[in-house]
Amino acid sequence: MSQRVAKVESLIQQVVALAVTEQFGPAAARITVTRVDAAPDLRNATVWFGLLGAESEQEQTMEDLNRYHSEFQSALAKKMVTKFVPHLHFRADTGGAYAAEIDRLLKDL
Repeated sequence: MSQRVAKVESLIQQVVALAVTEQFGPAAARITVTRVDAAPDLRNATVWFGLLGAESEQEQTMEDLNRYHSEFQSALAKKMVTKFVPHLHFRADTGGAYAAEIDRLLKDL
């Protein structure tokens, strides 16, 4: 990964995390921007969210995040000074749940 892509990923993570805090208020405490994966041409970026709560709450939170997509995209456009502003795609990061399941399975051995 180039240094430029890494810097853009870091900027996207910061801007989206701040926008989540502004849009969700106190409920933002259950949402974490875990990482950002930007395409080498910087036209698209996937934002990974760690979500706390029951599965139904997580699904509702993802719906809410997608509903505020245009606000997050606008916040990013205001901060970036590049020719293209990456189109954001949101995904739930299930790495924590996966790690917990592996840990539980290992303990059962």
